[in-house]
This record gives sequence, C-alpha cells and structure tokens, in this order.
Amino acid sequence: MASQFKLIGFDLDGTLVNSLPDLALSVNSALAEFNFPPAEESLVLTWIGNGADVLISRALDWAMQQTGKPLDEQQIQQLKLRFNFYYGENLCNVSRLYPNVKTTLEQLKARGFVLAVVTNKPTKHVQPVLKAFAIDHLFSETLGGQSLPVIKPHPAPLYYLCGKFGFYPHQMLFVGDSRNDILAAHNAGCAAVGLTYGYNYNIPIAESHPEWVFDDFADILKIV
Repeated sequence: MASQFKLIGFDLDGTLVNSLPDLALSVNSALAEFNFPPAEESLVLTWIGNGADVLISRALDWAMQQTGKPLDEQQIQQLKLRFNFYYGENLCNVSRLYPNVKTTLEQLKARGFVLAVVTNKPTKHVQPVLKAFAIDHLFSETLGGQSLPVIKPHPAPLYYLCGKFGFYPHQMLFVGDSRNDILAAHNAGCAAVGLTYGYNYNIPIAESHPEWVFDDFADILKIV
C-alpha cells in the first residue's frame, strides 16, 4: 500500500546528530574566556532547542547566577561572539550520527520520499554538518535558524516545504526529538514522530503527544 506521506522533514541536533559534546565544548570554551565555571553536558542539554542565541543566553544566565559576577552589555556581546567562533570550530569534532540514521535516510530516499532538514541551528552551520557525515545529498531542502523569519515551533518552515514541493500538510511527516518539533508539526497539520534519545529539556517526548514515539531511528521505516 502506498504511503500517505510524500515528504519527510527532520530536525538535526538530537535527531540525526548527537551534537551535545561539541555544543558543550563550545559553550565552555566561551565561558572560560570570561573566567566562568564549565557547565556539565547534562545541563547544556537542557539549554538546547531554541537556536544558538538562546543557548548561549541560557548558559550566560546560569554562569552569572553561579558566580554572582555580572557582565556589561559589551562583554555579553563579546562572549556571544566567542561562542559563535567556537561553535563554528567545533561542529563535528566529537559529534556522531545516531545509530541507523544514514542507512534509514538512504532507504527512504531510494523509496522516493522527498527529504528535508528543518533545524533552529544557525543556517550557516547546517550544510557543513550534513556534508561532514556524507548525508547532504539525501536532502532536497535544508532550513536553518536564519532561513525564514521564524523558527520552530512556528509552523512556517513546514508550510514552506509543503508549498515548495506541492504537498498538503497531511502528506508530510516530521521527525524530531523535542517539543518544539512536535508543536511545529501539529501547528502545521502534520503528523509527528518523537524520538526518545534526543534533547527535550529532560522531559519525555511522549508528553508532547507525537503520533509515534520511537527509540530507534530505523523504526520510521515501519510507518511509511
């Protein structure tokens, strides 16, 4: 039986790629320049999901609370610039694809699905990450944090994809690891897969009520 889905969108960090170690390294490298203590990876994980600017703002708020050391606006902007520098330098040092990601994407592509990435990660970093893991050729579109005026959980990126490829929202499946992904899908009228292994503020993804909850990326093949 033919699948109702024609277009499948994917989040990036926490869905395709385990980027937490590199993100933590970048955050802590920037904090260290201003004599702030390092944050544990488990804490950095709770800051991920709303883009790089929000990530480093959360890190800075935490660091200032820990030390009672305030920064003026110029110092804050400088710290953010340093984070962006380290972020660009540490895109794929220790990041890894999650199990079964590449083989599953290849099978979906071979079966004729249109594949796309929708991430809140800075747009300029999206293609380098996909190329580093040799999966960039599998996607017909990639949208990052600056590709459109709004980001997830706003449905606009998913509407954009449906419009570009000529599909209705019910023909699109969105796969992600955080509530922002599930909200974006449901706000757009799309079905969603929630993956349990990613970054969702330490909250079970099932609480965001995706249509399917999977522990294994390859399980996507069972529903399409």
